[in-house]
Amino acid sequence: MAYFDNNATTPLAGTVFEAFQTALEKGWANPSSPYRQAARVRAEISRARDQLAAAFGVNASHLTFVSGATESNNAVFSYFAHKSSNDSRVLISSIEHPSVSAPAKWYFPDRVDLLETDGKGIVSLEALESFLQSENKTILVSIMAASNETGVLQPWQEAAKLCRAHGVHFHCDSSQWIGKLPHDDFSLCSSFVCSGHKFGAPKGIGLLVGEDAMPFFHGGGQEEGRRGGTESYPSIEAMGCAMKGVEGTLAQLPQRAHWRDSFETALKSVLPQVRILGCESPRLWNTSCFIAPQFENLRWVGKLDKLGFEISTGSACSTAKDELTPSASAFSLTSEETRRILRVSSYFEQDQKDWQSLADAFQSAFDELSEEASASPVISL
Repeated sequence: MAYFDNNATTPLAGTVFEAFQTALEKGWANPSSPYRQAARVRAEISRARDQLAAAFGVNASHLTFVSGATESNNAVFSYFAHKSSNDSRVLISSIEHPSVSAPAKWYFPDRVDLLETDGKGIVSLEALESFLQSENKTILVSIMAASNETGVLQPWQEAAKLCRAHGVHFHCDSSQWIGKLPHDDFSLCSSFVCSGHKFGAPKGIGLLVGEDAMPFFHGGGQEEGRRGGTESYPSIEAMGCAMKGVEGTLAQLPQRAHWRDSFETALKSVLPQVRILGCESPRLWNTSCFIAPQFENLRWVGKLDKLGFEISTGSACSTAKDELTPSASAFSLTSEETRRILRVSSYFEQDQKDWQSLADAFQSAFDELSEEASASPVISL
């Protein structure tokens, strides 16, 4: 099978699996225990924390190991809800992942403002600056770094600077950016998050990096008292290993973006009326999200699956739900168009031949779907 759903999750890289397995075998001791074996595990966790902090250019004391971005995003909004007044407000972009938009609405009912995007799927810095100048009750702004659906990149660096200039905490869901693009500038953010499984680490491990000591769970002194519970050293070690691997591959990005662009050119030959979302904006090099002119997306996914290609209908968190996704709203799509959205997303394991093979598979899938439609008395969308 050729895997093209890497924005949903990535497989463990070979070196990461080896590091994970070794840590499982040799680093199983509880790092909070008082004997030497536990101390060695504790030291390895500290080393991994220092390594990741150096990669992001932040203080190691600002890193909290967590289960992933969803937990972290919830913790950020919970923290600000408990420390703020009842009339304080938060501002989020209209395209945020549900792990941001849902806790924002939960912890700040009727006190969430939305920063809309333009016709290209990008938030307006001018609108953000105007809002910050006129609204003095906003205590938190949250804007994603890159869309998990379309791959469109947001101007989060400039947004972070604007918020800092106005004394407002800037939070960034960087789940899709980290592991795919250089991450030097995240020290500009007041807080940011990542999930290890988006860049070759196991599921269930991630980071919240923040200047504020945000509490997660009570009942233990782990993570400087912020998140009680025994640390998963094997997962932490694997995430550090995955980050090392990513840093050695970022020089290949222009070439890989060209492979994606060539796929889209080939796709237009198969489906001349295809609409590619975000193609006029800077995007993640690995992502192509588009509206097929014919046939519902689940039919495409099923047909391509049988042909040996795994793709998605968009966000994995929304695939099974009959609702408009944030990106669908950003591009003013109808519910009928939303049912024809497809997303393909590669990672470093996929090469130019894989992209070309995927384009060929779309031709085969289209031929089969068209033949089925012509043989049926029911008109297929």
